[in-house]
Amino acid sequence: MEIQALPVTMTEEQAMEIAQKKGNLLGRMLIRDQNITLKLIYLESKELIFQMTYSSSPLSLRRKLPATQKICILVEGTRCTPAFLDRELEAVSVQVADEGQLQAFAFPEEKVVDAGKLLARRMVRRQSGRNVSLEIKEIHSLYRPFYVAFYGEMKEGTKVRYLPIPADGNEVRRTF
Repeated sequence: MEIQALPVTMTEEQAMEIAQKKGNLLGRMLIRDQNITLKLIYLESKELIFQMTYSSSPLSLRRKLPATQKICILVEGTRCTPAFLDRELEAVSVQVADEGQLQAFAFPEEKVVDAGKLLARRMVRRQSGRNVSLEIKEIHSLYRPFYVAFYGEMKEGTKVRYLPIPADGNEVRRTF
């Protein structure tokens, strides 16, 4: 199956080094000396491009002309959480042999657009103090590669600890 995905920039050896560090202190204590299995998985995400028009508040003493701007938001497919993109992402065509490597998007498009609008409004309102109206221009579906490190034996009915490692070189920060 051919998909549009971000290029893999991390080697399997680099991912194994990160997996052996086992995340934070609590993760190291829980996992200890278990065998590590790495698997490359592609998670579907949606790239939203909005045309943003912002204008002054009706209560503002200084009236400014409405301004327009383009803003890009990436909404990931497992929890429908949006993230601001400082640039548009360049996807490449990737051939995936196993369907088990793909995780499809799990949310309806309306919820995705609402999540993206909420983040964009919050960011602009916080930075400029102006009212925002957003119009969706484009929605692109793309896959992000992750190395997932599974710790211990994978048996049916047992809990397996795992650590997702982004393999595309992009990182998501919680604050902006």
